[in-house]
Parts: sequence; C-alpha cells; structure tokens
Amino acid sequence: MKKSDKIILAIYIIIGIALAIIGITIQEDYYSSIIFAMGFALIFSTILQFVRYYHNTRPENIEVYRKKIRQQEINLKDERKIQLRNRAGYISWAITMVACFIASFIATLLRAGTLIVCILAGVAVAEYIFAAIIYRYLCKKM
Repeated sequence: MKKSDKIILAIYIIIGIALAIIGITIQEDYYSSIIFAMGFALIFSTILQFVRYYHNTRPENIEVYRKKIRQQEINLKDERKIQLRNRAGYISWAITMVACFIASFIATLLRAGTLIVCILAGVAVAEYIFAAIIYRYLCKKM
C-alpha cells in the first residue's frame, strides 16, 4: 500500500470520527442516527482495509496474494469476461428501469403521494436517457 493510500485511509477515519461525533451531538433523532451510522460505517470499513492490507503483506500470505492479484489482472483483460460484465450491467439496468416503472404504477394504485410516483417514473426515464447518451458517446468514441 502506497503512502498516499495510507494517508487517504487516515483521512477517511478522521471524517468518520467527525461524522460520528456530529451524529452524537445533533439533537434530531432521525438525522443524528443516520449521520452516526455513516461515520461508524466509514471508520469500520477503513479499519478493515488496514487489516486486509496487514493480512496480505504478512510473509506467509504474500505468495497467495500475488497469485490472487495476477488472476484478477487476467480476468480484467479477458475479452469473454469483459463481454459478460457488459451484458450483466445491461441486464441489471433493464431490470432496474422496469422495476421503477412497475413501482410507480403500484404506487399510483395505492394512492401514494404524487411526489413519490413522479420520482419513481423520473428515475426510470432518466436511466433510459442516460443510457442513450452514454451509448451515443461510446459509439462516437470507437
């Protein structure tokens, strides 16, 4: 792990501690618990990153870690796996878009607030528009 990575992780811990303290000191019940949870999660995930780094750099684990990194590099460049990742991303996008339309329809049937229905429908439309824009950009790029 480079020194800059360690510095960034230390900054994350400081931000997490600040969020946890802010969450404890704020008097709003709902927002204080959310801010505290975000701070605690940031601290915990950063500590786990340090533990993972320590575990992987121990002498008995270095060879296994190098093999794992080598396999990841191969998988990232494998054309078949690239196509599979692209296909999986497309399918998950399509499912999410359809789910937003279905959720907005169900929210309308259940007489949910207009704002909720508009947000759900808007998200689905925005996903479609962003996908079309990104597709055109990638077509021009290639």
